[in-house]
Amino acid sequence: MINVNVVILDWTVRKLLGKENMSVELKEGEATVKGLIERLDKKYEGKLWETISKSNLNISILVNGRDIEFLRGMNAFLSDGDRVAIIPLVAGG
Repeated sequence: MINVNVVILDWTVRKLLGKENMSVELKEGEATVKGLIERLDKKYEGKLWETISKSNLNISILVNGRDIEFLRGMNAFLSDGDRVAIIPLVAGG
């Protein structure tokens, strides 16, 4: 089992989960960002995946400060002690 720390900075996701920080245990075989989201989605009755995948919700997922798009996307591997952040996508000039 591996343990990852999840930090939720996106207000919509934080409101759904009722927390801004949590620790999640994952089996070795499910230790990816997708596995983490699926584990949390089961716990929150399918509402997390629906919330994250809404087209009007712009979020970014970081693993140890790096955007998952540079780490194999949802298939990014997670290791014990990793920090996963769900943050609002910010743009500006």
